[in-house]
Amino acid sequence: MRAQLILENGGHAMTKVVELTEAPAVGAMVESDRPRKVSSVEEDAERGEVRVYLAEDSEDLAVQMLPQAHMAYIELMKAEGWEVEGEDELMAWLKHRVRRQRYTGHIAPN
Repeated sequence: MRAQLILENGGHAMTKVVELTEAPAVGAMVESDRPRKVSSVEEDAERGEVRVYLAEDSEDLAVQMLPQAHMAYIELMKAEGWEVEGEDELMAWLKHRVRRQRYTGHIAPN
């Protein structure tokens, strides 16, 4: 079964198409870049696929605290086959945060 894994990451969706033997249940763990908990499943019978929404965890949130780490994480996910929605805007915003750190020190996340 074709499945589109969807991970909301800092307000931007990261998606990856995979083959699964069956649609996972909400609360189940799915192996993507690492084991992740399924928060929602939507079946698209017309296309013969499911959209599997994955929950962010504490590791995702920790990476988002530092823009340099967030940028590296995005590059890693892309190398593993994930697509990043609004990648250009996200990277521009992260680069802006990095530049601001040079002048103001550490920036607390908003």
